[in-house]
Amino acid sequence: MIIIFIILSIILSASIFLFNKNTITAILSAIYLILLILISSYSYLHINEIENVYFKYDSLGVLLSFVLTILSFATFYHSRLYLQRHNFTEKQNAKYFSYLIMLITAMISAYFSNNLAVLWVSIETTTLFVSLLIYFEKTKIALEAAWKYLFVSSIGVALAFVGILFLSITASNSGITNLNISHLITIAQQMDTIWLKMAFLLVLAGFSAKMGLFPLYTVAVDAHTAAPPPISAFISTTLMNVGFIGIFRVFSIISQTTILHWAQNVLIISGVLSVFMSAIQMLKIVHSKRMFAFSSLEHMGIVALGLGIGGIGYYAAILHLILHSFAKAGLFYQIGQVHHFYGSYFIKDISGYFKQNTIGALALTFGFISILAIPPSGMFVSEFFVFKALFLENHYLIAIFVLILLSLIIYSFSKNTFHMLFNNDEKPNDMNKITPNRFETVSQFILFSLVIYLGINPPVFFVDLINNAIAILN
Repeated sequence: MIIIFIILSIILSASIFLFNKNTITAILSAIYLILLILISSYSYLHINEIENVYFKYDSLGVLLSFVLTILSFATFYHSRLYLQRHNFTEKQNAKYFSYLIMLITAMISAYFSNNLAVLWVSIETTTLFVSLLIYFEKTKIALEAAWKYLFVSSIGVALAFVGILFLSITASNSGITNLNISHLITIAQQMDTIWLKMAFLLVLAGFSAKMGLFPLYTVAVDAHTAAPPPISAFISTTLMNVGFIGIFRVFSIISQTTILHWAQNVLIISGVLSVFMSAIQMLKIVHSKRMFAFSSLEHMGIVALGLGIGGIGYYAAILHLILHSFAKAGLFYQIGQVHHFYGSYFIKDISGYFKQNTIGALALTFGFISILAIPPSGMFVSEFFVFKALFLENHYLIAIFVLILLSLIIYSFSKNTFHMLFNNDEKPNDMNKITPNRFETVSQFILFSLVIYLGINPPVFFVDLINNAIAILN
């Protein structure tokens, strides 16, 4: 099924690209979304089955594919609004959705990859298509951001490739001649620990460009600034999940060996540094999309901390990753509407949003509460579990330091958000001519409601999927 899905996706993408007609683009996009629902549902019904050797419908892949499916519907809708507001041609619209379909397909391939080589190819494919989408508006800033993203991400993926190469060398010495993750896990204890340490460091550093984690987080921040808001939503959520799954796959191999504690310490260091860099940058932020981007750096740091602590931290890391995807996507969708009113992403240019668009301001407020993990946000639950794990493992100093950093982030984020919502600076009269689209905020309210529901009262199947995903970790 996964091969059929990939082939059909390529055909749909190519057809949209070649025909260049809005009607055809809309019809084929709808067909693709149906295919996306089918592959996600099929994966859940055939969980833990291996397909064509190179793919496996494991619990983590199933979870992330459902997140991607939900956000894909929202992204296609908000993309249409974005394209209409900028009056792009039919040809430009076709290119946009053609690239978007291929990006989503590459992410699905990465989620279900059971082979490190296929995983690497899938992640590198996302780099190509997201770079094209970053450059979609063809401005000078977009060109610079696209090239930087392409260059730095390619370097990161190249580092990860060397790490996978090191892993294959030590695996071959243990009698394994392929890079199937399932096989590598079974013989992990026989591998040379020096090679494993080098492999993990390289994979973590390389895929950090995708996950938006320290050290290569800067490329994702610049990409947010230049990309269209619906694409920024993807870069900060489902694409970061791709980077996470690359790191998680290798970590699951490491977890079977004696260097697990060492690898966890590396993740803790990376997580703390990510939160630290986010707090420092937040204090001097002037651009709303960059503010959301550095917020993602903070949350990926928390995910790394959860994975590094272990125990209940494993569960918290996966939960936090999923809830962040919904909360941050909703914020980026809303900032696209804010830009429609103010024509700017700079915080100083945005004020009194409650007067301009009350329903949109309510959505922004709801997103503000969700992303800062303020109750009843479900992210409060996942962050609470992370700090509980830190205290249970006697990492008191780390917990206190991170709490101080989070306080700085909450202060900076709150100050800027309140300026956008309540400040009463005078704005041009032509803003009053813009009629709010009430339906535009529906997707955001749904996503923020999911953040509350899945955190406070998660369904049994959702909890089971997370527990099955982390069961492989020692």
